[in-house]
Amino acid sequence: MSNRFWMTVAAWLCWFGLSQNQAASQPPVPGSPMPEQGLVVVASGVPYGVATIEIPLRNPVFGDGPPPLRLSGPPARVFFAVSENVQVRGVELPSERPMPRVGQGRLLGRVSNLIREVAGGDAVQNETVAQRISFLFAGEQPFTVKVDDREGAAGSFEIRPAANPRGRQQLLTDWWSSFTDESKRQVDRLDTPPWVQTYVVGMLSGRLGLPLPAWYGNTSGETQQDSLLMTLEWISGAASVSNRVFASAAAGRDLDSPNLPVTTEVAAEPLPAPIQWQATSPPSDLAPNPVDPEIEAIADQVPPECFYIRYGKFENYLWYQDLTDEYGGDISRMITLSGLANDGAARLTRQLGLQTTIMGRMLGPTIIADQAIIGRDLFLQDGAAMGVLFQPTNAYLLRSSINSDRKKLASGADAITLQDVHLKNGRGSLLRSSDNSVRSYMVESKGFICVTNSLAIAERFLEVGQTGESLGKTEAFRIARTLHPLSIDDTIFAYFSPDMLQGLLTPQYLIELRRRMQSEADIALVHLARLAAADQTPPGLQPIREIDPLVDAGFLPVGFGERPDGSGVFALGDRVLDSARGARGTFLPIPDNPIETVTSTEAAWYNEIAAAYSQQFRSLDPIFLGVKREWVAGSQAADGATENVKLPRRERLNLHLEVAPWQPENYGTWAQQLGPPTPVSIRFAPDDIVAVQAHVVSDVLGPPTHMFAGIKDSNPPQPEAFNGILGSYQALQSLPGYLGAWPLPGMLDRLPLGIGRGQPVGPNMTRLLGGVYRYTGGEFSILSFDPALLTSTVSQLAAMEVSDSAQVRAHIGDIHDSQIAGWVNEFLYRRAATSSAAEADFLSSLSGQLGVAPEQALEQARLILGGEVQCVLGGDFQADSADSAAPQWRSTAWGVGNDDPPAYPPATYEAPILNWFRGADGTLTQYPNRVVADLVIEVERGRTK
Repeated sequence: MSNRFWMTVAAWLCWFGLSQNQAASQPPVPGSPMPEQGLVVVASGVPYGVATIEIPLRNPVFGDGPPPLRLSGPPARVFFAVSENVQVRGVELPSERPMPRVGQGRLLGRVSNLIREVAGGDAVQNETVAQRISFLFAGEQPFTVKVDDREGAAGSFEIRPAANPRGRQQLLTDWWSSFTDESKRQVDRLDTPPWVQTYVVGMLSGRLGLPLPAWYGNTSGETQQDSLLMTLEWISGAASVSNRVFASAAAGRDLDSPNLPVTTEVAAEPLPAPIQWQATSPPSDLAPNPVDPEIEAIADQVPPECFYIRYGKFENYLWYQDLTDEYGGDISRMITLSGLANDGAARLTRQLGLQTTIMGRMLGPTIIADQAIIGRDLFLQDGAAMGVLFQPTNAYLLRSSINSDRKKLASGADAITLQDVHLKNGRGSLLRSSDNSVRSYMVESKGFICVTNSLAIAERFLEVGQTGESLGKTEAFRIARTLHPLSIDDTIFAYFSPDMLQGLLTPQYLIELRRRMQSEADIALVHLARLAAADQTPPGLQPIREIDPLVDAGFLPVGFGERPDGSGVFALGDRVLDSARGARGTFLPIPDNPIETVTSTEAAWYNEIAAAYSQQFRSLDPIFLGVKREWVAGSQAADGATENVKLPRRERLNLHLEVAPWQPENYGTWAQQLGPPTPVSIRFAPDDIVAVQAHVVSDVLGPPTHMFAGIKDSNPPQPEAFNGILGSYQALQSLPGYLGAWPLPGMLDRLPLGIGRGQPVGPNMTRLLGGVYRYTGGEFSILSFDPALLTSTVSQLAAMEVSDSAQVRAHIGDIHDSQIAGWVNEFLYRRAATSSAAEADFLSSLSGQLGVAPEQALEQARLILGGEVQCVLGGDFQADSADSAAPQWRSTAWGVGNDDPPAYPPATYEAPILNWFRGADGTLTQYPNRVVADLVIEVERGRTK
């Protein structure tokens, strides 16, 4: 038997004996613990002792039991408390009972119960008999702790440390199991990086010699994956990658190579050979005309290895900036809020020293003819290589305006300098600070002005001005302008060249990206280690702040900061910087930090990526996107004058995306699922709020077939209705939608025993197994759980010819005032509420696990995570000041007095997307040599709070 079993038995005996004296004076309260009574087990030790308090309930309860215990106002020497309920099995499941004899329906009833159990209808019924709270402590002197929960005090308990090496190990093992399980539950709930829990588990594992849990560093559930997908995650900065890098740093060893000794490799190997891309010629029907197309002048100044986002007129830039400002400076907030605000765009603007002033808004249209953003990457979160390119109408005025702003910044801060610099191909000026939070090169060539944070981009801009070998001269860009001519006059035109995309996969880029993530992890670890050390420093002593003493004390892993490239982190007051890259969020651009040597691990890692790409991709295809805006008739005239003040301002955004030239052989079976482009479109019923159709080819379906689906404007089942097999089936039965095909496919009719044809229930209507109804007629085959829906819909469906050809078509109606709007709002609210509660738990964990004072928690969270923690429901986080030792955080969006977000959205809540989305229509067309996607979105402006 385990110690936990005997502890529970002892607790019960203790409770039974003591409760006899109080039975007459205190009426029992179901599910409540016995005040001042419980079993206390303690074992002292170094660096920590461990203690457990177990309190039996007056009356056992089924289910999860009462809320968790907590230590209210514990002394500074108590750490890492974890609460759990002690449970025993209460009810047998059908699968655990003896098999009944045949007869009187008992066997059929047992089978029915088993089916319900498998489908999720029955769950194990546990009985909570006691509550337990375990924690670590320092020192050998007795002390007292108070225990309570949200329902009131549970009692005060004296802790008397005593040496018990054998018992201590078992207590420590039990505490560790509970603590890591609770840490995993916290990680699963978080919408922010789980770095507090990961750090604490990694640090305690090292200090106490305890094994890391299986989930550590692998919170996404992925253990192995394709090299191509893994590379995309590294480039996109996926959370699963950064969290695993952080976990490895916190544990002090590479989790991908757990058997290797904990030593720092030496970067002694040469840079691996890059991927050998094959030169490809465009198809003859896409070859650009030698005379046409027209190329904008600004494109002839852009290096070919840069992406290119052109605004054209300065007014277009102001439109995009105003749209972004409506959503707090983050365009992604139009879809949903994130628990972590990392305003990389605003940070880049400050780094370049190009803030737009009121005077700049007024003068810009008169002195700027064209404007574009160029760069080598889009790593805004930790430091991108980007710049702004201007084509001025008056170079003197624009130059003077920018220089005036740069001089003002330099004179207003001692840490910022402005100086002239000599570059390889010309001269310029450099505005910078030592931590790279301000880093701005300004160079000029042929009347064009470029302001960039990258020395490599500045030098290449000047070189292109001399050689003329620009993006605008490349064959791929000329094809793009042939397919999408300049005369379209886009509001925004974005082009990602093959050279730019291939540049992201060079050994320098990927290996430096890997080292950057290591640096970000190290910076966060120093901040966390400082907090842990301060929490465990006895009163009257100065907490450890410097990195080496933190390593010696065990708050940072052995070997911390020893990098193979010679770089490392260092403390500068409260700030932590990278010696080679500067401040987090504005790291030195990757092209400006060349790599000459790598470790054997880095070389093997890159060579695996290179081999995967070489086998599947001959080259990468260029991508371009055009965005054109227009006012919707009746909402506002083209010149900005309101036509009808009663109507909202609506804009129509036309998005045109192309991958051209396109090499379908690079994409395997994914490029073989669609049939040929067709002008046939399915006409749906007017009350279909969502409608999708695709022209597909499949051996199962037969000849190319139009598959389509529609959902009626109604109140669909709630998301939780889809839990379990039976629940999902019942929810689908009530979902007001249908699935169809045209022309009539033979797949259902070819099923054995005629089960695809079903039993006739009316004209052209049959009922299949499972309660699905099928309508067959006019070359249509339509399935739905609702026969009335089929009857009302089939007469409105038709296959009709339209002016354009496509394989995929989609329509989403205006859901704002629809019946389905409430469902959408509730669905998005519940997701946001879950994230909001998790973010509050994260802030609570800073105090509960690391002793951070409530007034410092938000600032410490920003230092750890590199961004502001924000409530995704739009409220402000506030700490409950009633308990300064373990404050509970809440959001003002939850309502007064609520400890958790309400289960249903308040009347005033509106999901961000419902604020502006007023419908969309889209098509996708796959040609033999290019892929085209068109999307038209209606946007209501000016409704955001």
